[in-house]
Amino acid sequence: MATVALLSAALLINYVDRGSISTAAPLLEREFHLAPMQTYFMLSAFFWAYVPSQPLMGWLADRVGAARVLAGGVALWSISTVLAGASASVVQLVALRLLMGVGESTFYPSALALLAQRVSDRHRGRATAVVQFGAQVGPALGAFAGGLLMVRYGWRAMFIVLGLASLLWLLPWSRQLRATRPVTAARAGGAGPSFGTILRQRALWGTILGNFCSNYGFYFVFTALPLYLINERGLGLLAMTRVTTAFYVVDAASCLATGWLLDAWIRRGATASRAYKTALALSAAGVGTCLIGASGAGAMTGAVLLVVTGLTDGLNNPSVCALTQRFAGPLATGRWMGVQNATSNTAGIIAPIVTGYLLQASGHYTLALWVTGAVALTGLLAWLVIVPAVEPVDWRHVTAATAVAGQTPA
Repeated sequence: MATVALLSAALLINYVDRGSISTAAPLLEREFHLAPMQTYFMLSAFFWAYVPSQPLMGWLADRVGAARVLAGGVALWSISTVLAGASASVVQLVALRLLMGVGESTFYPSALALLAQRVSDRHRGRATAVVQFGAQVGPALGAFAGGLLMVRYGWRAMFIVLGLASLLWLLPWSRQLRATRPVTAARAGGAGPSFGTILRQRALWGTILGNFCSNYGFYFVFTALPLYLINERGLGLLAMTRVTTAFYVVDAASCLATGWLLDAWIRRGATASRAYKTALALSAAGVGTCLIGASGAGAMTGAVLLVVTGLTDGLNNPSVCALTQRFAGPLATGRWMGVQNATSNTAGIIAPIVTGYLLQASGHYTLALWVTGAVALTGLLAWLVIVPAVEPVDWRHVTAATAVAGQTPA
């Protein structure tokens, strides 16, 4: 399906551009004479705009059409990446990262709304896995291609080339927009629930906690892995690029395989609840255990544990997105995902800051790895205890019941 392929390509671009600053971090740290805390504050700047913009983008996706909202977002974040290459100071770079965060906040609410509207339940795991595949290949491609560009031409050229290449995605997407009518919540069968109704769902808060815990682990790796490999493990730029790329390649392969296996398991009779929760619980346990184990491991064992971390992280991505679509349905996925992604992606702010503080206080990554592993393991509580059985919410019934309760005298 063309829409699924283009969404996967957009997410790949999203993560290439988003992760470019992590690839450049060793050079930025030296050029601007940054202390560890300053470096990790810079790395977290993107999320200060990305997080609060999510609910608004979810509302826009449901109201004016997710495809249009996504097109505007891609244009904004690509141009921001290009301009980052012209930054003369950390302040300018941070300002452009904030602008990029607004642009990239359009992706998940828009993409999941489109999948919920256009993909049936029986293909949801695979479709979501194909889209999420971009989230793993993007960092791998960004680390590899961006690293090579940076080694040869410098970090500024890397930003400019990646940003200009990202704009090319708008060409096939514009043809997609002309070929299909915008799908809004009203056309999908009604106005959909209010934000207040969505916020009263226990499933939302369970997925927020579980997604926060998995995001914390991912964003620790996403922001800290290049610096960890160079400063703690003593690798050079090219060796760092290869190891980082390998992590994301394994993560991507695991993501694709998980989507196909989940759909096959459900076709053979497993409930969506059993399939999705099993994958999410295994992911939380695997990521948490591997990161804690890597803190005291030797070079070879540590490398193996990093690869296994990528393998188990891949179990999470198609599962959590498919689960969200199943709960929210076509009427509410944009807004639900906007709230979920906004809250759970505070991990992108917190993880780099906590990592920077622990690194500056101790001089090593051991405590940061322990904290990240413990947070990842906390996700087990969300997936196994808080999140209820994975069934579609009957929004008409919930809205009607809420209205009746509101009219009942105290």
